[in-house]
Amino acid sequence: MKKSEISESATWRERLEFVELLAYFHGTVSREEIMNRFHVSAASATSVLSMYNKKAPENLSYNVRLKYYETSKSFKPVFDVRMLTERIPVYTMPKLHKPADDNAVARIALISRSIQRIQSLTITYSSASGKSARQIVPVAFADNLLRWHLRAYDRKRERYSDFVFGRIQEVSPIEGDTIKAHEHPDNDKQWHSFIDLKLRAHPYNLVDARSFDMGNEIYTIKIRAAMAGYFLQVWNVDCSHGANLKGPKYHYVLTNIEEVAHVSDLDLAPGYSVRRP
Repeated sequence: MKKSEISESATWRERLEFVELLAYFHGTVSREEIMNRFHVSAASATSVLSMYNKKAPENLSYNVRLKYYETSKSFKPVFDVRMLTERIPVYTMPKLHKPADDNAVARIALISRSIQRIQSLTITYSSASGKSARQIVPVAFADNLLRWHLRAYDRKRERYSDFVFGRIQEVSPIEGDTIKAHEHPDNDKQWHSFIDLKLRAHPYNLVDARSFDMGNEIYTIKIRAAMAGYFLQVWNVDCSHGANLKGPKYHYVLTNIEEVAHVSDLDLAPGYSVRRP
């Protein structure tokens, strides 16, 4: 398939998914909504609706008086509705950690270019022990819901580490530097590998678990290995041996702790450091 055909196919899929999103969650679909969403003509919007009707002829019925399509009683989604829910407008509380000032954005841009070029950097980094100059090879940015991190190879510690972005004060490229094989971003196995975190409702909070639609089922989260510790920390997942952490904040238990014990930052997880007697 040619690149142009792939692009066109992806474009049509996005438009058809939008039609289903409106039909499934709003109950109605109009040409105007498609025109406004994708900035297309009335004829193009009509084509989108025609194509969706061919794909799912029993899903929509046309209201002649109101001039829009309505969800029929025989409606059955043809796309993955779990993916569609990610596009539902949901209010999200403001993040205090989001970089906003021009200097922060400039640092992000410089680091981002270095990631693309696989270029080493010198940064001024503030920690509990004070400011220090560090040489790093950046891998990727990550947001752990509490703050932004920069994943990078740290030449001082001789390992891949997470740097809190807000503590990076100055950034400058190391011109003419050679990246060694063990420093290369591709060799950050914790970042490039994914693991499954298997969660179930906490035995001490089974009643509260109903609010999370978990019941007694195992819920699997696929996540980058490098981000697993942060996820378990943010969601207060009990990672102790025997699920012995008590308190209303612990709604989940990690059931496959032995399978993911190789993750480097798992000590961030609640109870992990005392999981054995």
